Amino acid sequence: MNQQQKTQRDKYIDKAIMSDGFIRIYSNKTKLNYDIKLLQDKKYKIIEFDGNFISTKMELMFDLEKKLQFPSYFGKNYDALTDCLGDYEIPNNGVVLIFRHLNNLDLEHVHTLLDIFCTYSRQSIVWNRKLITLVQVRDKNFELTQPIGAVNFYLKCRMEK
Repeated sequence: MNQQQKTQRDKYIDKAIMSDGFIRIYSNKTKLNYDIKLLQDKKYKIIEFDGNFISTKMELMFDLEKKLQFPSYFGKNYDALTDCLGDYEIPNNGVVLIFRHLNNLDLEHVHTLLDIFCTYSRQSIVWNRKLITLVQVRDKNFELTQPIGAVNFYLKCRMEK
């Protein structure tokens, strides 16, 4: 990557992540920290989660409740997460959620978590509310094989009978 390409990449880092599905996965801590700095410079609100202390769904839910300041009625499950995100206030400059060392959490929970955030990010961007999720894992070959934030819908002409 030449200097001009790097400058363009850095300038539009948020748009690049959003156009790739609102989530970016890193194994390289230095690259992750570089991108975090770029997003901080764009005045995104940064919220970090330390996966070293999240190995169960319940630990994940408690951390989400605390750091996203969910109301006391938050049910500590994925349906409640989806519901509370609907009321979550995203500042004008946007929010970046950073999950470091997410390897400690079961892959099924990682998939569900990222699926919810991807779906919510896609829905929110319509209202110019930007939510980006950055994930750090140990394995550079890490992959999720199931779709994240997939759009499933059924089209039917309801006006004609």
